[in-house]
Amino acid sequence: MTLRVGVIGTNGHIRYVLDGIPDIEDCQLIGCCPEAEGKSVKKVVENESWTGDSVVYDNPLDLMEKGKPDVVSVSMMFTENSKISRMALERGISVVSEKPIATELEDLELLRKTAEHSEGRITAMYAYRFWPDYEAAREARMEGGIGEVCQVFAQKSYRWGKRNDWYKKHETYGGTIPWVAIHAIDFMRWTSGEDFTSVQGMQANLVRKEFPDCEDCGALLFGLTGGGQGILTFDYLRPAAADSHGDDRLRIVGSTGTIELQSARSIAELTTDEQPMRELEIPPETNMFVDFVRELRGGEPSRISQDEAFRSCEISLLARKACEEGVEVKIP
Repeated sequence: MTLRVGVIGTNGHIRYVLDGIPDIEDCQLIGCCPEAEGKSVKKVVENESWTGDSVVYDNPLDLMEKGKPDVVSVSMMFTENSKISRMALERGISVVSEKPIATELEDLELLRKTAEHSEGRITAMYAYRFWPDYEAAREARMEGGIGEVCQVFAQKSYRWGKRNDWYKKHETYGGTIPWVAIHAIDFMRWTSGEDFTSVQGMQANLVRKEFPDCEDCGALLFGLTGGGQGILTFDYLRPAAADSHGDDRLRIVGSTGTIELQSARSIAELTTDEQPMRELEIPPETNMFVDFVRELRGGEPSRISQDEAFRSCEISLLARKACEEGVEVKIP
């Protein structure tokens, strides 16, 4: 049976869905709609997945009601992702949502309840679980060479580039932690095998003054389930002339070794008490949409399960709360 796919909005990383469609048997892009009237859908209609049968719909409701998709990609203005995802789940349509899947804890809980009673499933675009170097780091940790995890360090640093005007207001942006730092929150948990028990932190807008509610730097301190610490820094201050948009880093410190990644420099290293530094063996890349569809069709569970989609989002919103209120927040 052909899997019918719709694309709602073009903010963020819809390429994960579009690039995966050609690799899935009996999978069809039925159409798309813009996140708002007048917005371009050029990146969708010019993709190789677009066919003569694909349709540009006026709005999300039209796409769902007339196009009758089995699964939709939701990449709206961040504060609208949860509402559109609920609309889909209420109709039994599965969802691949751009993160954050919700920008407020109340909306996240409402989305969770909707998902629990839906025939559809929801996952989030925590794509680092599919980056080969992060998969290699996870495998190295699971092999036991670094012993017990004691500390996890992560960095998310982006060039500023060009940003939408709605980044200027918290009501439409939602915060840099649930948009940027959430990637590291998720890959720290996934690679290290540790979950978070508490969070405290600081964030600020120091440089991008014309975007007053867009935090351009910050740092978070997490308690780990094993008793150690997780440290995460995030910023929009990567120099414009840098040779890559992002500078993502991960360091896992264990009782008998360390794992270090610097993605922009293709560094992926393991050092243990018994062996000097060596490069990690990097596996082939897997597409996250292909992985999700495998689960939808009754195969093995996706790397980003529905529970994990909610968990990393919840942690990001609690981390934002800790920064805004200047307190340590316990993570259930």
